[in-house]
Amino acid sequence: MSDQYGIDAKTRFLVLHLDAHMSGADISRIIRKTKQTVSKWVKLTKQGRDIRTEGKGRRRTITEETENKVIQMVKENPEKVTLKKLAASVGHAQSAIGKILAKRGFKFKPLDQSRIYEEEERAIRVDFCKKMLDEDGKLIYRTFFSDEMGMELNKTHKKKAWQISTEKLRKKNILANIKLDCWGAISAQGATSLEIYKKGTNGKLYRRIIESHKTEFEALYPDGEFYFIQDYHPVHRMNEDWIVQEQKIRLIKLPRRSPDLNIIEVLWVAMKKKIATDGPTSEKELRESLLRNWEILTKPERLQAFFESLHSRYLVCIAKDGQRVI
Repeated sequence: MSDQYGIDAKTRFLVLHLDAHMSGADISRIIRKTKQTVSKWVKLTKQGRDIRTEGKGRRRTITEETENKVIQMVKENPEKVTLKKLAASVGHAQSAIGKILAKRGFKFKPLDQSRIYEEEERAIRVDFCKKMLDEDGKLIYRTFFSDEMGMELNKTHKKKAWQISTEKLRKKNILANIKLDCWGAISAQGATSLEIYKKGTNGKLYRRIIESHKTEFEALYPDGEFYFIQDYHPVHRMNEDWIVQEQKIRLIKLPRRSPDLNIIEVLWVAMKKKIATDGPTSEKELRESLLRNWEILTKPERLQAFFESLHSRYLVCIAKDGQRVI
C-alpha cells in the first residue's frame, strides 16, 4: 500500500522504527531491504542524522547553530574533544566538522610548552645577557659554553624513508639499546675534545672531565683569560667552588632554566640530526658517529656562526624582558 502512494523506503523505515518501534529484522522484511542496510539506518538515526538526506552527492546543510555548538564544545575542552566526538554530537561527518573548525580559524597543533619565568628569573636572565654583551660582547668570545648530552641508540634511526610503492624498506636491526652520554665545551676560538661515557654524570666523573680538558682551555686561550659557563645541573652546582678555587677557572653561572641562552644547545640539535642520518646500529658505530660529527661541527670556522648569533639572541632576550628566546 505504501508503494502505491509513492512512500519511499527510508520514510517507511522511519515510521516503523520511530513510531511503531519495530525491530530491525521486521522492518527489513516489510520494506524489503537487507538487514545490513536497516542496521545502518538505525545507527545513523540514533546519531540524530536524517537518513533521507544521506547518500552520495548530497550534503547536509550545516546551520549557524550547529557551527556555534561545535565551536563551543571545542572551547570548553580543547585538549580532549575529537573530530569523532564532535561529529557524533552534531550528526555530521568528520570532514564537515573539520571544515567548520578551519572556517573559524581553529587548527589542531601542539600545545605551548614553553617555560614561564617568574619576575625574579626574568630579571636574572636580563642581567646575564647584558653582562655577556658588555664591552662589545667580550665575554661571548672568551667563554667556553659547556653541557652534557645523552644519546640512545634506538632513537638514532628515522622511522620513514623514501621507498618505491611496491617495495618496503626494513628498519635497521639494533641488537641492544645502548645509551651514551657525552660532554663538550665550545668557544669562539674552538672546542674541547668530546668526552664520551656511560651511566650519567656524578661529582667524581665531572671533576675528572674538567681536569682533563683544562689544558685544552688554556691552549685555545694562551693568555689565560677565558671563562667557563655551566648550567644548574646538581653536579655542576656542587662543584662551583672547586672549579673557582682549585682549578682557578673564571666561572659564569648560566641562569636557572635557561638552555636557550647556552649556545651549545643549538650544536646538540645539529649533532642529533647528523647522527640520525648516520643511523648507527652498535655502540661502536654510535661512538664513531658522535666523535666524527663533533669534529665536523666544532671546526672554528663553523663555530663563528654560532657565536655571532649569540649577540642577537641576548638582545632579543633583553627586549622580551627575560622571556624565552625561540
